Amino acid sequence: MTGDAGHSPKGYLRQRLRGPWERALAKRKAPLFNSSELPHDTEDHWLDRVDDTESTPRNSLKTWWITASSGPLYRARVIWRFISTTPGKMVTLTIILAAAIFAAGYSMSDYSAARQQSLTEMLDTTEPTSSAAHNLYTSLSLADTMATTGMVQSGVMPEESLSTYYQALDRASTAASEVAAGIGEDAQAAELIARVQRQLPVYAGLVETSRSNNRQGNPVSVSYMAEASALMRDEILEDASAIFDRASHNVSAQQYQAMRPQWVPLSGLIAAVIFLLIAQWWLWRITRRRLNKGFLAATAMMFLAILWVSGSNFATWQAGNRSFEQAALPWDSLTTSRISAQQARTTETLALVRRQSIEDTNSSFEETARALSSALDDVENAQHRKKEHSQEALDSARTALSQWEEAHAHLVSDLRSGEFSEALRLTTNTSEHSDQSPTTAGAFNDLDEALGELIGQSRTTMRSFIRDGLGATTLVSVSVLLLSLGSIVAVVLGIRPRLQEYL
Repeated sequence: MTGDAGHSPKGYLRQRLRGPWERALAKRKAPLFNSSELPHDTEDHWLDRVDDTESTPRNSLKTWWITASSGPLYRARVIWRFISTTPGKMVTLTIILAAAIFAAGYSMSDYSAARQQSLTEMLDTTEPTSSAAHNLYTSLSLADTMATTGMVQSGVMPEESLSTYYQALDRASTAASEVAAGIGEDAQAAELIARVQRQLPVYAGLVETSRSNNRQGNPVSVSYMAEASALMRDEILEDASAIFDRASHNVSAQQYQAMRPQWVPLSGLIAAVIFLLIAQWWLWRITRRRLNKGFLAATAMMFLAILWVSGSNFATWQAGNRSFEQAALPWDSLTTSRISAQQARTTETLALVRRQSIEDTNSSFEETARALSSALDDVENAQHRKKEHSQEALDSARTALSQWEEAHAHLVSDLRSGEFSEALRLTTNTSEHSDQSPTTAGAFNDLDEALGELIGQSRTTMRSFIRDGLGATTLVSVSVLLLSLGSIVAVVLGIRPRLQEYL
């Protein structure tokens, strides 16, 4: 039979049999479900992750904590497991030793640098400021004494006295500027020096007015002089005395701080050496090797640092003690007694100007004489400790003090009996002053000159001791720091071979 195969009985039967088979095969290959119709959280992913969009805040915080802490905690466990091993203990020991040595060395280096800076500041600023404050007071007092002395003489003030008066004012002005430059941030001292500088021209104006009236023979000159002297003694000298006290206290306090031993940083160096000894003992127990070259070198360098610092501290402390015994104590006594002597001299002169007895002031004069004698004794004791035999200025001061006491007794007697011409000679005449016939003017001038020389010697001695203390601190800061760093390097080099045995 001819025709279309699809319409033939055999073709029809093949088509009927192929249809169910193909449909069954296609059904097996077809997916069981449509993935686009599935929810998002049921999709298959290569890396499963938590979807934060539907989680609660508590679950989010917990998840964040677990995520954040899992890394550090893991690292901490790893580090702890390493530390628990012998190499880990060695590394930990090395780190602790390095930190202890560096902390001790840096602390001592910092303390030494601060001490050196303090001594330098005391030598360059604090002590010169104290000396300038003393010069300020003594110059003001001397100016008042010379101005008052010129008033007891009729007519023009002698050229020598006038020159001394102007020189004293000039020194006082210069000293005030030096004090103002050296007081730093001391607000109270700045206010005191400002008051002195403001009132000093007022005082000079009153003195010039008094001198002008005295040349014309006007009795009102005495009133002007009395007012000027009262301004000087009650206000200007009071402020100058307060400035001097503060400056002297600053020197003493700074000297005490700079000269005392450095116990705290020194104990740090000693502790570092103890740690090194303990570490060497532990290393011997672990490795059964008694000595470690690196640790021994580090210990030796730290011992050297301790010896260097101890020697520097002892030298500085000894210089401070010697400075106090041989310079600071005599200097304080001399400056205080010199100020008292100038005040007593002004009282003598004012008594003659006012034509009044000074018997009521004898007690204060006797106290001044005793203070001067005690100050000279301090100087003599200091010279014996220094084993110095040059006592020319000291002998001159004792002789002048004895002559002043004798002349003062004559002055009191003349004022009481009304012998004003003889009292005037004793108070103003320096040319007739001699060992047999002393005058208060000549004796005081000799005493003040000798006291000034002794004060200068004491100051020179004190500055020399400060330089000795400064010299003892030279290179200590840098040397201790370098020795500490060298010790750290030695510890690292010493532990390295022991670590290599485990690697």
